[in-house]
Amino acid sequence: MIELLVVIAIIAILMALLLPAVQQAREAARRTQCKNQMKQLGLALHNYHDVNLTFPMGTRRPVSAPNWRIGLLPYLDQAPLYNTLDIDSQETVGGFSSEREDSGSYGYGTGNNSILAGLVVPGWNCPSSDLSTNASGQSPTYNNAERGQTHDYVGIAGGTPDPSGSSGACSGVLGYGGIACENGLLYPNFSKRMRDVMDGTSNTMIVGEQSGLVGDLDIRANYHGGWAGFTTGGRPSQFTSSPWGSGTTTVRYPINADETICDSSSGCNSTYDLNTTLSSYHTGGTHGLLCDGSVRFLSENMAMETLIQLSVRNDGTVMGEF
Repeated sequence: MIELLVVIAIIAILMALLLPAVQQAREAARRTQCKNQMKQLGLALHNYHDVNLTFPMGTRRPVSAPNWRIGLLPYLDQAPLYNTLDIDSQETVGGFSSEREDSGSYGYGTGNNSILAGLVVPGWNCPSSDLSTNASGQSPTYNNAERGQTHDYVGIAGGTPDPSGSSGACSGVLGYGGIACENGLLYPNFSKRMRDVMDGTSNTMIVGEQSGLVGDLDIRANYHGGWAGFTTGGRPSQFTSSPWGSGTTTVRYPINADETICDSSSGCNSTYDLNTTLSSYHTGGTHGLLCDGSVRFLSENMAMETLIQLSVRNDGTVMGEF
């Protein structure tokens, strides 16, 4: 009996020693898959540009219009889904907004786009994240009653304050405390070309990972569901009201910023805000997809100035190592 207990104790000690290593190996595999998914997004963006001679709009008015994520579906082995959708439908009911109020004023409806209700398209959620792929009814609200997919990868609209010192790249502080910029590549209502990446494709981020919490809140850019559009037309630098939408962010705060930074007036405390933060469950930072198609791990300790420069396409900064 004593020998048996000794053997069991030895096995228990070995398991205790091995378990952290096994968990680390599993997380390394999940992190690699997350990185590879972003590389696929990079290839899809390049293929989209080859066909259309431009990148997709980051998002656009009205809120029931599709954002950039829908446009990439044919280049992510999702052509059958894309061909099923009614891209021309941008009505409040029947478009790409997943909110369905008691009045029925928004929602996917019963037409072609109803297929998006509850649908999870592979490749848009990081396996390291514990967050829901169809989040609804959480605080702050998603207005996502029909459970459109909530994505972990967000388009980069630009960065603020503008590192070039230009006065025409960003709006002022708007009604929800956010700032909108058009110095990135995926911003509202306009599309940019590869030739607009003046800093070089290896110095400019086009998509960021957004798969973690802000404090204890899930604030990913998926208001009205992750496929939805924007409420205001025109140029971001000229916004004067309180616009909101899904799919993009203007970088303004550090990676993995917490609730002490994203307070009630900062522009990153709700899913509809203009400055939702880049975040993840990976230790020490998050991933960023550069315009050349490479994916880099971005440390949460990187200088804020460097992160903003990386988010801007035309500030004239050569990044080097970061």
